[in-house]
Amino acid sequence: MIDPIDPADERAIHAVLAELERAWNALDFVAIGNLWDRSSEPIYFAEEAPTPHLDWPSLQAYWEFTARSISRMGMRITDTPQLRPIGPDLVSAIYAMHWDAVISGDPQPLGGDNRVCATFRRTAEGWRFAQYVEAPLAPITYVKWLYQRQVTPGFA
Repeated sequence: MIDPIDPADERAIHAVLAELERAWNALDFVAIGNLWDRSSEPIYFAEEAPTPHLDWPSLQAYWEFTARSISRMGMRITDTPQLRPIGPDLVSAIYAMHWDAVISGDPQPLGGDNRVCATFRRTAEGWRFAQYVEAPLAPITYVKWLYQRQVTPGFA
């Protein structure tokens, strides 16, 4: 059995997630990259990407494309991340996030909600991302959720 996560490790991972929010809001991809463990290839699957990024050149190209494509970004974690140890020096994090973005050349912002599953690895520099996967709601579930948000308050 794996021991529960140490409160100091939990605080450290929450600090990494806070830095991730700050970096995305600033479109600071150097800072985002610094939150990753570079000792092995990444696993990064963004909701809008047709395939995962499984090596550093691919992930760097994705970040560079994103930096050119988005003129303004807002990202926030919208619930308390749930952390689970999954092995020695490995922790899984599950959380919900919201993003808003202005795509370059389009004045109408876009936004969305995602669920995220990330794996953190303890490194000499502290906790770092090893895997990041966005899991948006399936279209049928998302449409139902949108309809539910349209119900007049007090109707139920």
